Order: sequence, then C-alpha cells, then structure tokens
Amino acid sequence: MGFFRRKRQQPPTPPAAPDPAAAGPADLDDLDERGWDAVTQAVSQHHPGAREFHVAYSPGLHFGSALQGCSALPGPDHWFYVTYGLTELWGKDSDDPTTSGFGYELTMRVRRSPTEETPPEWPYRALVVLAQYVRSGPQELWLGDRIRLANGVTDDPDGALTTLAVRLDPVVEPIETPNGRVAFWQAVALTDTDVEEAKRSTTDEVLERLATDNALLITDPERR
Repeated sequence: MGFFRRKRQQPPTPPAAPDPAAAGPADLDDLDERGWDAVTQAVSQHHPGAREFHVAYSPGLHFGSALQGCSALPGPDHWFYVTYGLTELWGKDSDDPTTSGFGYELTMRVRRSPTEETPPEWPYRALVVLAQYVRSGPQELWLGDRIRLANGVTDDPDGALTTLAVRLDPVVEPIETPNGRVAFWQAVALTDTDVEEAKRSTTDEVLERLATDNALLITDPERR
C-alpha cells in the first residue's frame, strides 16, 4: 500500500474482461466514474485546493478487497480521510435505485502537526479493517456501533486507542448521486475507558462528551 496522487482511477476488471492497463487514452476517457467523482466532489469542497494523497487497496474490489482506495486531504490541524468502495463507484450494479452500495463511505479525522507533509498510514489500515467488518461482519454496521480492532487503531503497540465508534459525519452531508444516496460516516477512535463508559451509557453520550473540547472528534493517536 503506497501513496500516489490520483489523476484518473480506473475500476478493476473482472478476469473475463480486457485488461484496462492495456487501454489507450481514448478508452480511459470513456470510463464511467460518476460514483467516484460524486464522493470526491462532496469532500473536496471542504478542502479547496488541498493536495490529495491516495492509496489503492490490492487486489481491488472485484478481487476481494474491502475497499478500492482511500484518500487523505490536509487541513490546518488534521488529516481528513475518506474511503472509496462501500458505495457504487462506477455504474449502477444493485437493484436499489435509491441507495448506492451500502449507502455510505467512511471518514476519519486525525491530528496533524503544522509541519507534517505526509499523512500517517495507520488510518488507511484502520479504515480498511472497518470496511472488512462492513462486508463480512456477523451483523450490519449502524451509527453508534463500536468495533474493536484486534491490533489496535494506530501502529503504536502501546497505544490506548483500541476501538472505532461510528457517527454521522458532522461536516460532509449526504449526497444524491446517479447511483443513489451516499452518506458519510465518521470513524472515531476510543480508548478502553471510553468503551466502558459507553457500556454504562451509550456511544452517543461518550462522543458528545468528547466533542465538548473537540467538536470534529479529531483522533489524536497520543491520547491516553
């Protein structure tokens, strides 16, 4: 998994189809990226002019990956991550005209220092793990759910963040696309202490408490 600037992303090709890597420029121009472009437009308007960092998940959606890719956009004090692949990125595949794929893409906000020029990679891993749960978990993912990650949220083996909670993104509003409605669900990292508190009350109450001093619920990997 490595960084690259996305110029024009082509969909993965099923084995029976021609290899898109062999397509000429005119063929690539014909690719239908309406779902992908709608997601990009929805998030980029909140980060005008920001450089987009993108990773692709191999081997791609059609070959078993939970996501096609994930982008990170820099803000003054945080990185904004958004997934691509839980909704229908290209043509309409499902029979439900009102909803695109699962109906949402995942977002995450991660603390950024003013001198940090490259986004950390661990959020890409955390988000694809959450996407794997969406696709193969024992039950559907809902707003307010908490999913514990086996190896923790960050790449720090001593880190205190163990669990991702899900809420509706407070900034990026749901959109209507040619493939159906797409919402944006924010993943917020919690400690075991937060989780115990949520068990005594609710996830929403814990997130409301955390938002008192951190309205966007930016994940700080150093939080204990």
